[in-house]
Amino acid sequence: MRESLFRWTAGVVCLLLLILPSFIPPPMLEDSATETAMLPPCEVENGIPFIQEEQVTCYWGMSEEILTLPEIIDSLDVEISISWEKQGTWIGIAEASEAEKCTQKDGYYQCDKNSVELIAGGPSSGNDFTWNAKSGDYRFVAGGGDTQALQEFEVEWEYQATLDVSSGIYFVFALLLAGYAILGVKGIMQLIRMVLPTDKVDE
Repeated sequence: MRESLFRWTAGVVCLLLLILPSFIPPPMLEDSATETAMLPPCEVENGIPFIQEEQVTCYWGMSEEILTLPEIIDSLDVEISISWEKQGTWIGIAEASEAEKCTQKDGYYQCDKNSVELIAGGPSSGNDFTWNAKSGDYRFVAGGGDTQALQEFEVEWEYQATLDVSSGIYFVFALLLAGYAILGVKGIMQLIRMVLPTDKVDE
């Protein structure tokens, strides 16, 4: 009688484990902030008269501020949404160490085009993109809008951090409880004897 009650309880818990992930969302943390992007001015060099046109050299801008994401986020599902309104420009994300390839200016880094490796965003990002972030140190990179004046514009970013709880964990526990609810202790022992040699079970 007692085992029968336990088996019924195991069956109910099994059903709950299969249903709960669909109704209870994982815990979530949200926040947002605004950063200022700096876009360096293009440099114009006069060419040889009547032979060569002016030479225009444009750059990418990289932020001085470092965005540090701690290792704890590697156990979370972190999604960062980045957007900006200034037309003709783009934003990207690079590892902070990429600043070594650039020249430090007043409040930003000036980088040669295509000299920095981007891990998210970039020239094809339009006016927004989503970044599935991992821990590390990062900087914002700005490009496009090639003019002879220093440009500043705001970049808005917000993140959602969700605890990455795999539904497979629920399924494994539900499977074990389902086996107990259907077979009981005796049934499970008989199944083990069928799978394993008798001498191993006795040991």
